[in-house]
This record gives sequence, structure tokens and C-alpha cells, in this order.
Amino acid sequence: MKAPRLLLLTPAEGSLDPLRAALNEVAGAADAAVLLRRPGASDRRLLAEAASLRGPLPLLIHRRPDLVRLAGAAGVHLPERGLPVHEARSLLGEDAIVGVSRHDASGLAAADGADYATLSPFFHVAGKNPPLGPEGFRAARASAPEGLLVLALGGLSPETCASAFDAGADGIAVLRGAQEARRLLDIVRARKG
Repeated sequence: MKAPRLLLLTPAEGSLDPLRAALNEVAGAADAAVLLRRPGASDRRLLAEAASLRGPLPLLIHRRPDLVRLAGAAGVHLPERGLPVHEARSLLGEDAIVGVSRHDASGLAAADGADYATLSPFFHVAGKNPPLGPEGFRAARASAPEGLLVLALGGLSPETCASAFDAGADGIAVLRGAQEARRLLDIVRARKG
């Protein structure tokens, strides 16, 4: 399966209805995926929400490779201090998508074996590390292992994502902008062919 260049994140809580509607607008896009990230949700709830999101795009599950097969998901997204990539691969197989979260050059350099990494925060996000900004992103991006897709994450919108591509991003990941999935996908495709 192909790593995404547009990753649409679920909100941490609340209704998934707006996101589900947005996913239908980009159904079948091979270069996009949705990430189910619901901290604190029970396994039962995660499986039910995964079932409701599965179909329009490949589904990834945050932190839980053990639930990927049960949910019929395409892969897992691992936090920086989570399970190592090689262990997730041994559980899920080579065909699964394995993504990782990273926040600096050293973390990105250690992302060997992953299909993609989110590098964040690009812009200011309340409660997160100081933003990398275009220059910091570009500098950290240079440490990525060969073949790793690096997606900018943090404070991006259709109006601001051009600066991420100009800084070397292979794609983008969005939470608050996910409802504009069609517009974002068009931008990603125009920037990366």
C-alpha cells in the first residue's frame, strides 16, 4: 500500500460526522489516508469508529498496531516514544503502512523503516512545542532517511500549506482543516505531481 501525501486526522473527541462527509469528497484517492486518533477511547469505541471511517480512504490507527487487523485498517501511526517501527512491521507485515510522529532532526533521522513521518509543529499550535517554521522544517527535513515521505503537520490550512511545500514537505497532515479535504488534495497533487 502507498504512503499518503495527505493525512487527515480525526479530532481527539466529538462527532466524526463532518470528517466522514469530507472523506466522501476524496473517496478513492490513492495518495490520501485518514488517521483515527482518539486518546482515551476504549478499544470497543475505537473499533466502532474505525468501522465508520473505513472505506473512502485507507484507514490508519494511532498507536495501536494490535487493533489494525481487527479494524481492517491499512496500517498504524506510531508516536515518537511509542513502539519501534520494526516491531510494528513484525506484527503487521511489509504491506502495512507504518507512519511515525517526529519533532526534530534527530527523531526524523531515527525513522528508518517507516513509510512516512509527520514533522511538527510547522506553525504555532497551542500546547505543542515551539513551531519549526519553514527554516527549521527544512533543516530537520534534511536528516530524513532516503525514501521516507515527510509530511508537515501543525497549523496548516489550504491558505498556508504552500510554505510547507516550499520548505521541502512531501505532503501535509491536518486536523482542523480536514473538512477541506478536496481542496487540500488538489493542492497536494498540484505541488507534487
